[in-house]
Amino acid sequence: MSLAPAQEVSPATMVTGPSSVVDVCARRLAPLNDAGPGVEGRVSWYGSAGFPSDRPGSEATLQAVCGLMAVHGREAGRPRRIGLDVVSTAAGVLAGHGVVAAMIARRRGLEVAAVETSALQAGLLLTTHYTTLATCAEGWSPPDAGTGPGPPFPTSDGQWFVLETLDPEAWKRFWMALGVAGSDLGRAWTVFRLRYHRAACSLPPQLHEVTARHTLAEAAQVAEASGMSLCRLRHYPEVLSAPGPGDGLPVVVPLPARPAGRSPAGNQGLPPPGPLPLSGIRVVEATNRIQGPLAGLLLQMLGAEVLLVEPPGGDIGRMSLPEAGGVGAFFLCFNRGKATVEIDLSRASGRAELVELVVGADVFVHNWRPGKAAQWDLTAETLATVNPRLVYAQASAWGDREQEMGHVMGTEYPVQAYVGMGDGLNPLGEPPLPCRVLVTDYLAGMIACEGILRALYLREQAGGAWRSGTSLLGAAMALQAPVLQALAAEREKGRRMGRPVWGPLDHPLPAGDGWLVVSVEGGEALDRSCRALGLAAPANGPSASERALAERIAGQPAAECEDRLVSAGVPCATVSTDLAALPADPRLSGLFEPLDDAAWVPCSPWVFTP
Repeated sequence: MSLAPAQEVSPATMVTGPSSVVDVCARRLAPLNDAGPGVEGRVSWYGSAGFPSDRPGSEATLQAVCGLMAVHGREAGRPRRIGLDVVSTAAGVLAGHGVVAAMIARRRGLEVAAVETSALQAGLLLTTHYTTLATCAEGWSPPDAGTGPGPPFPTSDGQWFVLETLDPEAWKRFWMALGVAGSDLGRAWTVFRLRYHRAACSLPPQLHEVTARHTLAEAAQVAEASGMSLCRLRHYPEVLSAPGPGDGLPVVVPLPARPAGRSPAGNQGLPPPGPLPLSGIRVVEATNRIQGPLAGLLLQMLGAEVLLVEPPGGDIGRMSLPEAGGVGAFFLCFNRGKATVEIDLSRASGRAELVELVVGADVFVHNWRPGKAAQWDLTAETLATVNPRLVYAQASAWGDREQEMGHVMGTEYPVQAYVGMGDGLNPLGEPPLPCRVLVTDYLAGMIACEGILRALYLREQAGGAWRSGTSLLGAAMALQAPVLQALAAEREKGRRMGRPVWGPLDHPLPAGDGWLVVSVEGGEALDRSCRALGLAAPANGPSASERALAERIAGQPAAECEDRLVSAGVPCATVSTDLAALPADPRLSGLFEPLDDAAWVPCSPWVFTP
């Protein structure tokens, strides 16, 4: 696919690579367009993996190689393409991370001239916990609760909604109030709860049947009375009717200056830099699930020392199945390598202990529920008085929509529903339903890291303490920004009302022994594809050529078709359908590392050079 010309980010910083990735990176770095020290950012489709350096790539082929299509299609029983550019967006954000981290390092006296990353590494990062769970030596599958569909649920007045709760009793109360017998609800709850881990949720058919007999208002009333959180699926026209968070950029602002006359506390300067850009930076992290832990993990990969604050007894994720080396693999894959300390923040003595840790830190990051920081007197303003060089980062759910949406649990699926993501994910002709892949959680973690890096850079420029605010909502809007902006401007290309308009070659194609993805842009590329597989272009137009190409692939070995098409310069890839096999693939093995010799996780996605 096309490469973008070098784009100027600051007077000394250029970013090169695939245009779809570079455009994202340039937008994310635009707020730092100043005269600071610059670096060269290089992004490629496949990076240092075992693919030829000139291999053509595309969003679709990268989704295929890294396993995203397989995860997205688990419930359908076949790989499915994600209709939004999740890999390109993540790669652009990661490229921005590398550039800003290198700029921080240069201000600290470390010579960093360039940073490299790839879309493939971004895609593998998006499948982190799915691959970790797939490669666990102690694998485990929950009981099957039924053969019916999972969330969202239909209503009698033509609406759809998602449900969220952490309480199995609230789950039972809701369904029993609607008339579902309780005998299978416990097994269904297990499957529902683990949909975040497995990207699949097949529930008893009667759950959909019963909601289809009630209106949305009736279901919402029952949910409120039962203690469940319910969110209606919205669509793009409604999303565009009210101002949103735009590109989902972090909100980074300086905190009030330390009052005159007070003696300074906290760090008086950064330790000498080490081999990685953030070596010597100290992070205190009080987070759970994915968004916050992933931000801390990325900072650690950039060289920071991360201390994870856990509740007494440890994070509940440590006990979840399957395990890797005796610890819950889902927890471990996001928190590996971090130092840990258990603190009871419900007690004044525990909060005082946390303050002491923050005094000696550069960054404090949390994803507490709204109001909790104020309740505990651990706000940015409070902690800046004890550490006047602190970067205080809050990773929230709803961001500036908290007042409107605070009654809905801020997790992946309600956020997807609220922003109308099903419209952008699914092509015309398919239901506009949310994605089981946790694209919002992962991207929100990356953007939380982005905000922290930006604040650290601004601190190096201007000193003082800084606050960064990011959210799941902002991440969802960042992923959809190009689609929504094109829809608002009536300049859609390849979409209609935000929905992808796909032809025969835009879906994974069944081959003789697997699935193949082919990205064809324009008539010339289509002609090359046909010639590569020994086809003459039909006289009755491109659509006939695409159908003929799909039919030819259906009877051929996938690897043979892939080789011929790639040799002809056509982006093409066999779909990875077995995530457990990815770390053993000789083309990908260098991009994984062992997790306590019990599973595999993606390596750091950056390479820095002096």
